[in-house]
Amino acid sequence: MTLFDKYGGVPMLTEVVKEFHARLIRRPHLRRYFSEITAEKIINHHVEYISFALGKPSVHFTNDELHEWHLPAGVTKASFKASTDLLIDVLEEADFSEEDLDQVRKRLNSVLDEIVTKGIEK
Repeated sequence: MTLFDKYGGVPMLTEVVKEFHARLIRRPHLRRYFSEITAEKIINHHVEYISFALGKPSVHFTNDELHEWHLPAGVTKASFKASTDLLIDVLEEADFSEEDLDQVRKRLNSVLDEIVTKGIEK
């Protein structure tokens, strides 16, 4: 069973995405990555990101594709960490256990090298 299923599936995901999005958009250093993207695409991106973090990606992608998508944004390690910390805070408030939060951190950190693209060529 994935964390997605364990914590309530789509209804939980909907609430987590709303809260994560609201917190992320309030931070200019994170919001800047989405300045050229429509609101719909931002929300879809957050759904994909959080679904992946919870073990249920809705779209399958390769690490190379993930890297290529993030390369133009120039995501920094600090921004990646800030985004991860925001998500962990939201999940913690949604009563995720510490063990499950660790699982989310590990899953997200598994793609750090694909998402962090500032000054990096693959």
